Amino acid sequence: MAHELVYTSAAHGLRPGTRGFCTVAHTRGMQPRTVQLLEALSCYKSAVAPHEGRAESSPVSWSHYRAQFLGRASSVLSRVCAASPDHTSRSNKLAHHLLVGLGEQPAGGPAWLCAQEGLFLESWEDEPHLIESPRALPAGDETDCRASEWEALTGDGGHAGALASSFLRHPDHVTVLVVTPETEALSLIREALRLLPPRERWNVTFNTYFTSLPAGATCAWRCMLADSDELRELRRHPRMEILDLTRPLPEPDGADALVRRARSGGAPPSEPPATAGPEAPAGNGFRLLAPRRINQVSLRPRGR
Repeated sequence: MAHELVYTSAAHGLRPGTRGFCTVAHTRGMQPRTVQLLEALSCYKSAVAPHEGRAESSPVSWSHYRAQFLGRASSVLSRVCAASPDHTSRSNKLAHHLLVGLGEQPAGGPAWLCAQEGLFLESWEDEPHLIESPRALPAGDETDCRASEWEALTGDGGHAGALASSFLRHPDHVTVLVVTPETEALSLIREALRLLPPRERWNVTFNTYFTSLPAGATCAWRCMLADSDELRELRRHPRMEILDLTRPLPEPDGADALVRRARSGGAPPSEPPATAGPEAPAGNGFRLLAPRRINQVSLRPRGR
């Protein structure tokens, strides 16, 4: 079961007196602080200028962050996208967030869950309302490790295994995947995650259309557009690992077990490695969690 929140531009919001960009729906009983913090995760920057064509052609931002809500560790899965013009004919966006507790995480992992048909809203035309009960989540797991999307894009599915191995070796490092607006980034993330054991999959934070990082958040795998200002800024950091999927890549290490598995396929691993990190300790507030450890910086709402 998952609690959810929907954020978009509307003539009036769920909370009396709100309008414009605001929350239009959330699960009944959601704490005001939780609402405020999910609103802070609803930022979106369209890749398409208003005069260049339909805003809906801008990439969808699928993301997974780890969080601590009032002593209960959870994952935050989000779908944020450009939407049809609002009631004032101005540009719009739609953000739909799901809170998934540790005991409710499907084995398939966060990218597998994001990809399930009908899980996230793709449009909003309803009146603001409370969602009466938590959302039932599908259960399931991946069945084959072959990285066919990586193979089609780069010529070698082993690159998915290299990405997964890099996370296991350095879970606190950030990897930037340089993509184009047409790249099926969620499929690439899903194929890399399926190479990890189920418990490890939920340690990986990601964003398939990364433009900014909420205060206090961490994001291990960041998909960024090749010509974006954000990527140009990141290139100034010499320790940033950048995997440019718009250019030919060097051949990955064929001796790496996950590289071989990504190339040949087969069932995903079922057991986590012996070095898997500890569970997040309980707390009294909301904190975004870095992979395997707590990020002690509190999330603060930012501009929307």
